[in-house]
Amino acid sequence: MDAEPLSPELRDVLMPAVPRVVDAAMAAIRGQGLDIEGGEALEKNLRIGLIDAVDRWFNAAAPSSESDLHLALGRAQARAGRGLDELMSFYRVAARTMWRRIAEVGSAAGIEPEQLYRLAETGFGWVEELSMQAAEGYAEEQLHRSGASLSRRTELVRLLLRRPQPPVASLVTVAHDAGLELTRTLAFFVGPAEQYNRIARSPLDNVVLGPREGEFVGAVLDPDGPGRRHQLAAAAARAGVRLALGPVVPLAEAHTSLSRASALHRLMRAGLVETEQVADVNSHAVALLLSAEPGLAHDIATHRLAPLDAVRGEQTRQNLQATLGAWLRQPGRRKTIAHELGVHPQTVRYRVGKLRELFGTSLEDPEQRFELQLALRLRPYATLDPTTESAGAARHD
Repeated sequence: MDAEPLSPELRDVLMPAVPRVVDAAMAAIRGQGLDIEGGEALEKNLRIGLIDAVDRWFNAAAPSSESDLHLALGRAQARAGRGLDELMSFYRVAARTMWRRIAEVGSAAGIEPEQLYRLAETGFGWVEELSMQAAEGYAEEQLHRSGASLSRRTELVRLLLRRPQPPVASLVTVAHDAGLELTRTLAFFVGPAEQYNRIARSPLDNVVLGPREGEFVGAVLDPDGPGRRHQLAAAAARAGVRLALGPVVPLAEAHTSLSRASALHRLMRAGLVETEQVADVNSHAVALLLSAEPGLAHDIATHRLAPLDAVRGEQTRQNLQATLGAWLRQPGRRKTIAHELGVHPQTVRYRVGKLRELFGTSLEDPEQRFELQLALRLRPYATLDPTTESAGAARHD
């Protein structure tokens, strides 16, 4: 993460306090009842990791990729049979305590609050990055220790999407070899190919992944199980990626889930839908319907909006189009439309007059009004490349 190094004045004040700050963090971890007793190596490595983090925090250096210290902490936590939540608690408690001590030292030295606020923002960002590294290390070790190979999980994805799908008994065997229990339902998700490795290294229960050209696909087994969606969203946030999640379906309908997830991901890449960390197709069903046939969308929009497209001047056309959409939604309500568009009601009156000249009685006929509304809704999707796979029908056979 990008940040400016501390000023020499602030660094001179804070650097001598680093050992005391880290000691306070370790004491706070023990005070929270988090078990690091008996794990001397883990405690030692955690202390080293915190010192490294504070040093890089103060010097605006990137987290070390050579030592993989925090990846190693995650692996050690998994090897010790301890939970990931416990390890994440180490980082959260340490971050709060270190910031409290740093603020005390800075305030006592007369450091301006604004400088300390900026330092806090940067510091909590460091902790988030380092804890993400630790989570990845934990996931890698779990995968290794369970004997579940990534290739077997990828094989399960391929078989789920094969047409016709293999017998359930075959799927159960492959899932077992991958360290998973096959469930009755699943939901596919899609993300950008460049983030595949980050997601693959995230701690995700009941998830299988597989790369493909331009993107990766994954399936959440038993997606309605406790915490499944939250866990996927958290992993996506750590990896800095937005995912498109298909509907929950029986195993035999895996292609349906992937088809819709892939179509939604296509709209996300085109900037046609505003999404959260994990976009659910159920929240964007209308957009999927409108984008299903880009060629037809283009024909309808071109035909029904031809009078508008004939108007000279790009800005004039945009103003008239915005007014047409508002008028079709709220016919006759000039003041409301004026407020929506940020113009004077007289401007709305003038524009509606122009629209009547262009579209004639179409503005009064219910059927034609619906077609105009549909054409306006379809227009953004008319520019999609109809040759691009939107149904997730890439070959997995």
